[in-house]
Parts: sequence; C-alpha cells; structure tokens
Amino acid sequence: MTRTDVAATPGRVLAAFVTLYLVWGSTYLGIRIAVETLPPFLLAGARFVVAGAVILAVARHRGTPFPTRREWLGAAGVGFCLVTLSNALIVWVEQRVPSGVVALFAAGSPLLISLFTRQRTGTPLGARRLIGLALGTVGLALLGSETFAAIPDPLRLGTIALAMIAWAVGATYGRDWPQTRNLLMGSGAQMFAGGWIAIVAGVLLGEANHFDASAVSWQSLAAWGYLTVFGSMLAYTVFQWLMEHVDATAVASYTYVNPIVALALGALVADEHITPRIVLATLLLVPAVVLVVVKTRTATGEQRTETTAPQEP
Repeated sequence: MTRTDVAATPGRVLAAFVTLYLVWGSTYLGIRIAVETLPPFLLAGARFVVAGAVILAVARHRGTPFPTRREWLGAAGVGFCLVTLSNALIVWVEQRVPSGVVALFAAGSPLLISLFTRQRTGTPLGARRLIGLALGTVGLALLGSETFAAIPDPLRLGTIALAMIAWAVGATYGRDWPQTRNLLMGSGAQMFAGGWIAIVAGVLLGEANHFDASAVSWQSLAAWGYLTVFGSMLAYTVFQWLMEHVDATAVASYTYVNPIVALALGALVADEHITPRIVLATLLLVPAVVLVVVKTRTATGEQRTETTAPQEP
C-alpha cells in the first residue's frame, strides 16, 4: 500500500471520518436523484469508468506499474461482482425503492461476507458473530416484509438480494483471484473494468437505444458528477488514507454509520417515509453489523479485524 505524505493529526483523522461517513452515506440519495433521468447501468458504468481511469492514472503517477493481463482478468472478475452485479443493480432498484431502505439492505452485506469467509478459510465464526448473524437475519426479514408491503415487487427484492450476494462474493473470493498488490492500482482496475462491463450490459439491455439526452435533468447530471468525484474518487482516497493511518476496526465503522446517514438524508431531503418497522430493522441491523465487523482476538491472542473491499455505494 502506498503511503501518503499527509500526517495523521487528530484533526485530519476526524475530518477524514466525517467526510467518509457523509459522502458514502449520501451516495444512496445521489443515486436516487441521478437515476430519475439517467439509465441505471450506463449511469453506474460511466461513473466507475471515469473514477477508475483517474485512480489508475494517480497510481501510475506514483510509480506503480499497470496490472498484467492476468491481473486485469482478476480485476474484471471482482469489478463484475462489485460494480455490475452489485452497484448497477442497486441503481436499478432505486428507481422504485427508497434510498434509505436500499442502504439498510446493503448494510447486511458484511453478514454474508462473514459466512463466506467462514467457508473460504474455515475460521470459526464465534459466539459474537453468530449473535450478529441472528440479529441481522431478523432485521433483514423485517425490512424485506416492510418493503414488500409498500412496494409489492418481488423482482426488486430479489435483485437487492442478488446485489448483496454479488458484493459478498467479490469481496471474499475475489481475494483469491489474481490481483496487483497495490491497493490503489487494484481498486482503480476493478472500477474501470467493472464499469465497462456495466456499460456493455446497459447497451445489451437497450438502455442506449432508449436514452434521450434532452430529457436528462441538471439534477441528475449534478448527482452523477457528485457520485463520480466525491463518492468514488474523494471518498475512496480518504478510505485508503484512513486504512494507512488508523486502526482498521475504526475505519470499518462506516459500514454501520452509512445506513443511518442514508436514512436521515432520505427522510430530510427526499421525504422518504421511515416506518416503525424500518426503525426496528435498523436497531437490529446496525448492532448486528457491529458484532460482525469489529475487532476480535484469535486463539493466539492476536487481534484481527474482518476487513473487506470497501463497500462503496
């Protein structure tokens, strides 16, 4: 991992956390606004192609070599899972499902990652993670029933489940696929490759044929720009800086802060209705994710954190 030259003063660390929470927490609302007049797969694909190209250029400027052909294949596999089968599908779902609710569903991905990691490494889950999984399962069930009652569309709910599974697969098993060891270059390659796959998917789905540039609102364009510049470039740079200078457990806190920020912004800005059942689901899901992602001790006493690919919405 390439270290930056910026010293980790307490003020800078605090500013970095606030930036990460607010930006990644607000991207769900940004997606909702962008997808009002932009096609979902082309929207997501273009966002990550642009962001990935910039990150690749920055990594190359720092002296990191571009990935080999084999590493590009691995990056494309991870990008397909994280961008095309996860982010682009979330964008499609947000055409009908409230942004805060989608953020809550996405917060359940670490629960699946914990299960997949158990299968991949054979590491026991432990009592605390089992409790977290139980709480999370109940929370997701409540959220699913509430969403289906408001929007009786099983395809949307099934798509959310597919997006969660795809993210967990890419974040867990993608570690075994050929990747460049440089975090910045690797993430840029995943974004760039996954973005192009999403664009191809959008074209095959007919989005390009039905796209009317004159119908695109300035709000959607501004939201797309925000998602690209702030949601992908800035927030990921902040995430990498925090991973270099702060304990990984503290950095992982974004996984359970993001849905709270997303729910609040959805209610305040987009007038999304928060029902008692959604509140109850939140009270179950957030502690569940905390139990799953926070630091634990191994049998040898070594402290360990469940680190995964950053869950960038």
